[in-house]
Amino acid sequence: MIGWNEIPDNGRFAIVIYTFKSEDDAKLNVNVGESLHLLQEESDWYYGYNIRQTCSKGIIPKNYVKVLGCKIDQTDPTTNFQFVDQLPIVQEITQVLREWSTLWKNLYITNRAHFETIKSSIYELINYRSQITSGTLPVDELKKVTREVCEKIATVNRTLQLDLVVRDKDGNIINPDETSTIQLYRYHKNAADSISEPKTEPKEHTVSVIQQYSHIFIVSVKNFTCKVSEDSELLMFLYDMKENKAITENYIVHWSKEGLMKEIDRMNNLRVMFTDLGKKDLEREKIYLVCYAVRVGVLENKDTVDHSRRSSTASLLKKEKLEGMRRPLGVAAKDVTIFLNGKFDADLEQEFSVPFYNCDKDNLEQTLRKITNKEDGKSDNKNQSLFISMKLLHGDLKQVREENPHLVLGNVAIARKMGFPEVILPGDVRNDLYLTLLCGEFPKGNKTSDKNVEVIVKVCNKKGETIPNVIFKGGGVPSSSEYHSVIYYHEDKPQWHETLKVAIPIEEFKQSHIKFFFKHRSSNEVKDKSEKYFAMSFVKLLQMDGTTLKDSNHNLLVYKMDHKKFDDNSIDYLDLASTQEETAMCPKQVNGLMLSTKDSFTISSNICSTKLTQNVNLLGLLNWAAQKESLNDSLDKLKAVDGDEIVKFLQDILDTLFGVLMENAQTTTYDEKVFNCLLHVINIINTDWKYQHFVPVLDLYIKESFSATLAYKKLIKVLHDLIIDPQEDTQLVFRTMKSMQYIMRFVARSRLLYLELNKDGSFDEVQDQQEFNDSMQALLNSIVKLCKSSEQLLREQGACLKYLPNTIPDILLIFDKIELSRTLGILLEEMPMNRLTKQKIMTMNEIVHSKLFCYKECRKILLPIFTKQIKTLFEQNEEGVVSGMPTNRRINKHNVAKVARVLGETKQCINQHTGYSEEMELCIKIMDDILDLLFRDRRQSYDENNMLGYQTDESIGEIIRTNLRTISQSYIKMDKENPFAKNLVAIMIDIFRQMQDNHYSNYINAFGTSTDILDFLMEILMIFKELVNLSIFPQDWCEMIMLQNSVILKALRYFSYTIRDKFFEKFEQQAWSNFFHCAIAFMTQPSLQLESFTCDKRSRIIKRYKDMRREMGFEIRSMWFNLGQYKRKFVPGLVENILEMTLLPEVELRKASIPIFFDMMQCEYYSSSVEFESFGDTIRNSKNVKGNFDEFENEIIAKLDALFEGGRGDENYKLLFQEIMYDHCSQHASLNERGVIFVTVVTSLMERLLQYRNIIDDENKENRMICIVNLLDFYSEINRKEMYIRYVHKLYDLHLQCDNFTEAAYTLELHSNLLNWSNEILPPLLKSSKHRDAQTHRQLKELLYYKIIDNYNKGKMWECALEKCKELGNQYEEETFDYDRLHELHNRMALYYDNIMKQVRPKPEYFRVAYYGYGFPKFLQNKVFVYRGKSYERLGDFSSRIMNEFPKAELLTKLTPPSDDIKNSKDQYLQINSVKPMMELNDRFQGKVVSDQIIQFYQVNHVDKFQYSRRFKRKDPLIENDNEFATMWLERTVLVTEHSLPHILSWFPVKSLETYEISPLTNAIETMEKANQDLRALFVQYNCEKQAQVNPLSLKLKGILDPAVMGGIKNYENTFFTEEYENVHPEDSEQLEKLKDLIADQVPILELCVEVHKFHAPKMLHPLQGLLETRMAVMREEIRQKYGARTCNDLKLEISPESFRRHPSDIDDIRSSEIPIDSNNVTRSRVSSLTRSQVTSFKNLTLNLTSPSQYNASKLSSPGTKSLLLSPSRSLSHSPTIKKSKSQKDKRRSSKTDSITSTGNAQWYMASPEADNTVTNNISNGGTPVIELRQELTSKRPLRSEVEKEKRLSRPSSGQYSSRPSSLSLTMRAASSSGTSSNRDSIGTTDSSVSEEDLPPPLPMKLRESESNFNNINVLSSNVTQTINELNSVMYAKNLLHIAEKENGAKPPTPPPKPPKKKKA
Repeated sequence: MIGWNEIPDNGRFAIVIYTFKSEDDAKLNVNVGESLHLLQEESDWYYGYNIRQTCSKGIIPKNYVKVLGCKIDQTDPTTNFQFVDQLPIVQEITQVLREWSTLWKNLYITNRAHFETIKSSIYELINYRSQITSGTLPVDELKKVTREVCEKIATVNRTLQLDLVVRDKDGNIINPDETSTIQLYRYHKNAADSISEPKTEPKEHTVSVIQQYSHIFIVSVKNFTCKVSEDSELLMFLYDMKENKAITENYIVHWSKEGLMKEIDRMNNLRVMFTDLGKKDLEREKIYLVCYAVRVGVLENKDTVDHSRRSSTASLLKKEKLEGMRRPLGVAAKDVTIFLNGKFDADLEQEFSVPFYNCDKDNLEQTLRKITNKEDGKSDNKNQSLFISMKLLHGDLKQVREENPHLVLGNVAIARKMGFPEVILPGDVRNDLYLTLLCGEFPKGNKTSDKNVEVIVKVCNKKGETIPNVIFKGGGVPSSSEYHSVIYYHEDKPQWHETLKVAIPIEEFKQSHIKFFFKHRSSNEVKDKSEKYFAMSFVKLLQMDGTTLKDSNHNLLVYKMDHKKFDDNSIDYLDLASTQEETAMCPKQVNGLMLSTKDSFTISSNICSTKLTQNVNLLGLLNWAAQKESLNDSLDKLKAVDGDEIVKFLQDILDTLFGVLMENAQTTTYDEKVFNCLLHVINIINTDWKYQHFVPVLDLYIKESFSATLAYKKLIKVLHDLIIDPQEDTQLVFRTMKSMQYIMRFVARSRLLYLELNKDGSFDEVQDQQEFNDSMQALLNSIVKLCKSSEQLLREQGACLKYLPNTIPDILLIFDKIELSRTLGILLEEMPMNRLTKQKIMTMNEIVHSKLFCYKECRKILLPIFTKQIKTLFEQNEEGVVSGMPTNRRINKHNVAKVARVLGETKQCINQHTGYSEEMELCIKIMDDILDLLFRDRRQSYDENNMLGYQTDESIGEIIRTNLRTISQSYIKMDKENPFAKNLVAIMIDIFRQMQDNHYSNYINAFGTSTDILDFLMEILMIFKELVNLSIFPQDWCEMIMLQNSVILKALRYFSYTIRDKFFEKFEQQAWSNFFHCAIAFMTQPSLQLESFTCDKRSRIIKRYKDMRREMGFEIRSMWFNLGQYKRKFVPGLVENILEMTLLPEVELRKASIPIFFDMMQCEYYSSSVEFESFGDTIRNSKNVKGNFDEFENEIIAKLDALFEGGRGDENYKLLFQEIMYDHCSQHASLNERGVIFVTVVTSLMERLLQYRNIIDDENKENRMICIVNLLDFYSEINRKEMYIRYVHKLYDLHLQCDNFTEAAYTLELHSNLLNWSNEILPPLLKSSKHRDAQTHRQLKELLYYKIIDNYNKGKMWECALEKCKELGNQYEEETFDYDRLHELHNRMALYYDNIMKQVRPKPEYFRVAYYGYGFPKFLQNKVFVYRGKSYERLGDFSSRIMNEFPKAELLTKLTPPSDDIKNSKDQYLQINSVKPMMELNDRFQGKVVSDQIIQFYQVNHVDKFQYSRRFKRKDPLIENDNEFATMWLERTVLVTEHSLPHILSWFPVKSLETYEISPLTNAIETMEKANQDLRALFVQYNCEKQAQVNPLSLKLKGILDPAVMGGIKNYENTFFTEEYENVHPEDSEQLEKLKDLIADQVPILELCVEVHKFHAPKMLHPLQGLLETRMAVMREEIRQKYGARTCNDLKLEISPESFRRHPSDIDDIRSSEIPIDSNNVTRSRVSSLTRSQVTSFKNLTLNLTSPSQYNASKLSSPGTKSLLLSPSRSLSHSPTIKKSKSQKDKRRSSKTDSITSTGNAQWYMASPEADNTVTNNISNGGTPVIELRQELTSKRPLRSEVEKEKRLSRPSSGQYSSRPSSLSLTMRAASSSGTSSNRDSIGTTDSSVSEEDLPPPLPMKLRESESNFNNINVLSSNVTQTINELNSVMYAKNLLHIAEKENGAKPPTPPPKPPKKKKA
């Protein structure tokens, strides 16, 4: 094949069998199982597309797909493949599996329930599909599998909330186009009910079994295992254990002594069918399958052979003639009750073992009783069993053979029931006599032992000759001429209980008799041969009165036989008496026979004969021809005959009755009596439930056996005479009406036979037909007269109405259908209105279902009568309900109870439904059936003529004229929960569906006035709108809802023409408005939103109905532009509806409908500003033109918000709206400017709404907050207060969900700012849905303020809360004078002040986050934000949180600005680092001492400037110096946010940033400033606290005085204080002097620190103290020589000299003794007393465990807070001098009484005249200058109990740190260490000396030193104190040395960053 060629239609569908993936755009990427539509082919490739993704086409290798033969539906606008070779159910399974697979995956992704259920269902369907496609299933099995598939699909669809699939009874999917609306509704209802009903299959199965006529129980013998050395017989039968009798014939199997069946050729087919089982038999209480085993052989057999086995193969054995004596062997019995009553369904493949019991000394009957009475039911010998299988089949023998040929193959034996079946069909001639040998008594006399009695049964004729082959032992064996009983050894009273069947031809039966011979059998073979009969009995089969032998027990006389005198050929014995009752009339002996008084013999008989009877009266009637003189008596006595006898001889009785009529055709002598007898017979069969099964027998008799040609004349005459004068015998009339159906059937059959007999024209056909018609018409008229007569015959009239419709099919065979229709119409019309209403409706219903109504000419007569009756009943029903008066239409108790039984509801539930009555139900049913019939007739007319018949049009027109309005009004008034509501809607929909153009026009024109038309339109439009807004049908009734929509669409089109024609000139706004609302509701209903459906469902709907939204949209557009000057009436009222329509995602519809908005703008713009002027007035006089479209604009903005939030609209709509509206507005002269602005505003709003909607369900609530703030800004700009407030409260709720209480308070302030402190009534725009009770500005503002204050309190923003409290208090004090509330408010304020000073507030950290790339939401792309961290949140936690929100983002590891490639990438890149807030000086703090607790708040709140630094190296080009202090520069960036933080968000974008560089010299100055500040703080702490641990101070002093690693200040000297540097950088001379001053100022501070260290140092640190003093002396001399001596007047040592003489160990002892036992107290008190500098040093030792208070203190001492410290450029002598300290004793006393507010650190605030020039010069003019703060170092130690309380209250309760390990390693590192976090290491550090990775600890920590080992450090966490590490003195010294070296110099360089992550491909 060369080139590409088109593929024929039958080869265009293919399934992918291998996944194919390629990066080549020309190739198609597909997965296994996907369907392809192939278009072209080449030698190795196909070209096509995925059916589910039609937009992308490509090529795919041929060997990757499998082509399936198909057919393309050319009528379908979408490609629809039809597979000819596949069954419809296979195609459906394939389609369903594809649909389920997608939903199944979603269940897995969303972790929803039913995942495993759907999985198993999918596998089941796959298995079913394999079975069906294999083609090996039989027809019945295929039907079963198909039914199971349909049930499974329905169940899973309900689980997955998919559409309900409606099917017919064969499982085929219903086509709505070919199904009437009524039928479709019924299919849906039945399908829904079948799914909803609980599965009770066994119960349903049982009911269906019982109700059938005949059943067959089939038993298959598999094996018999028993120890026996002789051949045996197995006799099996069904046995009623309660009545103790067998109910079926025997089934006999001959078993050989070798252990095999005798008939070896039937080895696998030993089956029997127990037939004729009926309902009563299946309901028997206890039924057993019994098997009697009889061995056949010699009398005594002591040798036994074990042939027990389960299965064996034996060679064929030669058949042996059954000879020998029959001896009892044993019994096997199994209870089969559950198999017969249907509780257990067995199969012939299922084998059952029945235990076998030997008889021993009992007879068979006794052994059976023992078995059934045994408690354990176990056999003594487990190896003896009978193995069988069984199954119950339903139907008669013929039906079973047809339906189950595989079960009854071959010659299966039949064992009939010993009695009549429940249904005796014609042709089932039976003449069977069942004899049971019960027992006998034969004394031994003078013998030594009892006889071994054998009974031989023979049937003889009147000559005494044996009738051959009439005796049957049972099924499975041939008949015989005589029967031999079982022999019981030496038993004088044998009990046999053996049953045999005697089947004598009927002609010989009456003259036959049965003889019983008794013979003694000997165990001696020679003796036995000489034995003769020793006695005999006999019984005659016909009694003296001509009846057969009675069904009872018979005690027969036994006659001793003298063989010398007895003549075998003689029949003299017939003169003897056979029973005791006959002895008086008969002789006692004849030759050779003598009556034995001691012997007795009992039998029982049961005759089953359809020709012989035991009833004398019935026999007299059947023999009427021979006894005509007694015919009258026989006819009269027939009524006394039992029903059982009548049904048995039904055919003979009917033949006799009609024979009498035909015999007396010319007279009327027996007519009435024969008619009465006929009524009696019919009533027995028709009314007695016991004989209802004989109805088919009667039908079959009339059809095939009835032959009385002239009977119709007699019957019509008798009927007419009886009905015309019913007063004589009303009971007879009533019985006649009940039997009317069969009487008319006899009449019709007789008339037809008569016509057939005389079809040769031997009589005047016209005259005869006229006479017959007259007689029939007279009969019908008499019936009409009967129904019109008085109410005394109400029962008879009701019976006539009930049973007359049943005669219609038979009357139509012999009478004119037109005349019959007229007569029936007259009958219904002339009956009184309120008499037998229910029965009259039922009669109408029956007529509708009859063949008569199918004729159009008859329907034309009857339909108007029916519709009028129905209309009247509907109206009366409504009046009865509305008025509430007790009318005859109200529901009586009996009817309610009946309806309740039908519907399965209580009477109370029934009465709750409006208009719920039986008549109503029947009326609806009649309408259903009529409409269904009309639809089918219409379809037939289409099929035959491709056009509608005229009569069909007339019929539907009649219904429209009479019932449409009535039905619609009934639905409006009806409760929608009423069960009839759905059916009424279906009727309405069907009426509209069958209406054509002429029907609409004729119906509208039939209204008298336009008001009537308007009322009708309002009703229908209201109904339609209700149906589409809230469908009365369940949502899964897709086909029903779509059909409803298609009909509504068609109707609305017609009504649109009516509205335009009738209500434009005389304008009716209500009509137009209702149409618009109804039509738009129709378009926006969920069931028409095709985009939300699966691909298959969407294609199916479009194929059948197209997109109905589009068609309706164009109709609405047409209606709008036809409004003309009345458009203004619908603006802005219709804006929301039109907006809903335009938002539908259908492009063409949008293009057509969006211009309506521009038309609305024009309407309002050119409308008059004067109310009374119309639209036309402004055209003539433009001075009153309104000139704006504000109403339209406000409405569309308000509705856009609600609709977009509800999921409507998309990006395409925004662009299309902007394009279309911009084009229209820009080209319009008047609307150019304002219209374009409007379009811009609305487009901007749509963009923000789309952003908000896209993330509204996102877990990232912060993105939602951003979108809400964008919307707030928008609504604020356009001054839409109601929308603004709406989103304010949405943002507020979001903050509360995230526990952002501070931001929530700021958010509520936005609402409160719109209010004022006045009593002005609130306008609707400012009201809050959460405070509906607030009516004035003041009330609402006060409520909001209290909420704001509460949220500030929760967020610990007490300063902000106080501001609001003050404003609120001013109102209470100055305006409302509400002192009670003012008192409460002041109490609250006092608490807040107290909290500020006492409670610890964690300082939030701030973070910079940069979002680079276009992979982020639009509002984040390439933007930088500053975030306010949560409490105790550090950089690592914050980074993890942000990364979790954007899991696909890549974290940049450096602070360098990203490249353009990253910014323009479609991926996501994040850059995160810490920033420090830059506090602005508060004027009210100038020159004042302010507590540290107050200052801390302003350091981190109300800030909008932040800074961070990035280290980099830069060598001085003029100086050769490799010292890192000479090359370490800082790049410092200052960020300014749009709003100060905190605010309504916890983050804001950066509006400006500025970057400048910090030189090494400036960095050195900052480092020295910080070091001096830290030393001063340490001195103040240790000077005040006598028991403070000395570790931090030791570390600090060691690092400065003995800098072994970093070199200390010598690095600065070697770097900056060189002649070379001073020469190269003369401009830095001032800064150099400043650095020298700082170095010189450090010496006196160090001296004081060394002195205070000496006081605190324990004994083991005395060597360290000596080292520090030595180093201090050396350093002091060096510094003084170089930079001069300085003093520190503001710091004084307060420790008395005597205290230095105390031994440090004593101090340790005291210190240890003062430590409380409670670990919590220890931890809290000790740590709380630390100053900020102490905490900083403390963190150097234990960075992994710090408390919140420690963390806050460390942050305060960082370089970022350098403006709070003393200026290093000023002389120390100029610093403020602290007051003289109290004595130690006084201090201890005061520490117990002073509060924490008076002991906290205080700071002096004033502007520094000597601010840092370098920094100031680098800040732009527009920035805020950095203000330095001076600090007065005063400190008082708070009480330990107060600190404990403070810490306890301030501890976070979230438990966020509870997951930390209980044992943590102790890490010693410098304060400037950057931590170990990967993020921190790689991102670079700020200029802070504290690591940003320091996490807040779970609890404060305390380090204690003990007297014995100073290195033992204890860390106290939540509730337990844990020992971390015990450090020895050597390690401790090395650590001190290492840390001191780091502390002495500048910060170490940042460690190298980690390698960047690999970018995603």
